[in-house]
Amino acid sequence: MDALLVNPKYSKARISNLMPPLGLAYIGYMLEKTGFSVQVLDLEIKPDNFDLYTYIGNLAPKIVGISGTSHSRFESFAIARVAKQVSHKIFTVYGGCHATFTAEDTLSHIRDIDYIVHGEGEVTFLELANSLLFKKGTVDDIKGISFRKDSRIIRTAPRERIADLDSVAYSRHLLEMEKYDLKLDFLDVPAMLVITSRGCPYNCNFCSASAMFGATHTTRSAQNIVNEIQYGIDKYGIKGIKFFDSTLTLNKKHILSIIKEMKKRNLCLPWECEIRVDTVDRALLRSMKEAGCYYVDFGIESASERVLDIIGKRISIKEAIDVLKWCKEFDIKTKVFFTFGHLGETWRDAMMTIKFIDKYLNYISKPAMIRQVKIFPGTRLEKYARENGLLPRDFSWSEPFDRIKAEFMPTHSVPIVMQPAFGIKELKKVYLAKERILRKLCRRDNKLPRHAQ
Repeated sequence: MDALLVNPKYSKARISNLMPPLGLAYIGYMLEKTGFSVQVLDLEIKPDNFDLYTYIGNLAPKIVGISGTSHSRFESFAIARVAKQVSHKIFTVYGGCHATFTAEDTLSHIRDIDYIVHGEGEVTFLELANSLLFKKGTVDDIKGISFRKDSRIIRTAPRERIADLDSVAYSRHLLEMEKYDLKLDFLDVPAMLVITSRGCPYNCNFCSASAMFGATHTTRSAQNIVNEIQYGIDKYGIKGIKFFDSTLTLNKKHILSIIKEMKKRNLCLPWECEIRVDTVDRALLRSMKEAGCYYVDFGIESASERVLDIIGKRISIKEAIDVLKWCKEFDIKTKVFFTFGHLGETWRDAMMTIKFIDKYLNYISKPAMIRQVKIFPGTRLEKYARENGLLPRDFSWSEPFDRIKAEFMPTHSVPIVMQPAFGIKELKKVYLAKERILRKLCRRDNKLPRHAQ
């Protein structure tokens, strides 16, 4: 076996609604197309006692590629450790958003990882595999990687973005698709994930999406997208779609072309997507509804214009209210994200947000109230936190971080923003407000109380 691509097990949730690791399947497609033998192993769908050591030993891959997030980074490190225990000759490659922005830190501390792939991985991983296995070129000349050499960490020049997304696809047969019981919220019908674009031109201080792909927004063609949807219908009997773009409506021409192509083929499935309140208007939402859109997710984050300016959200409260009202008018369900504890936020700002949620709760199908802002690598927030003492001087992403604890907060290995004006006391108040709003929501929907996401 040339390459084994592994997704770590992290989710504490039940196996339903787990999402297949499409990123690994995209890389698998590029490798297979060039003649490499590949397998994808998703540990999320394997039992807790799955014997990874024996699995890797039997498969004997030359390369083990590992994905993961900031939350699952220690599980990713463990996969590399097991691979090296099987054979020190196995090349271990780590990729994804977390890997991209922690390359030097990771390579300095995690000796079991040999290479890190930055940003889009399809072309980079292919070139790296050709170099490692067939000596085609040297790793020094491969753009978009980091590695150790002569006790130094080398970071090569950045790779250009993939302009033609129709040229990349994912090998569905590499995934155990029958194991992913993905359902549409509220409708409970089988669904598939579809990604139509990459990149985000916005630069919210807490989000790494724009840093990961740059400000350039690339898209697939409508024909290519709808071909994939049609395949899902014919092959897997899917009855709904979860568009998984950061923001499906960034480019109005793009979303309208998808709608047009779906109508042309008489496809009318329910679908969900993420939007920004400044990228839609009443006419577009109506067109989306007519094409099957039943549910949109978007972040308002704060009802304080001052906080929105600080975080660089670049939306207005009026735009948010307009979108809530238009969605209500067209019977489009809404999942709305609110976050607390932003830089410079005061309890007065937080109360504005809580009062906003109370006021517009009948326009919100699902409020996702995040109790505290997390610091992720590659964000402007991380840079500020390091420069201004919000992170300890000895902080490393390769070490567990569990210095902030409270009875109402789950244990996290990702640091949160803690400030003199917004600390444990204020986060406790947010928690209590969230519980009250959830009870109100459950009474409205005639459901038993439960925790929101």
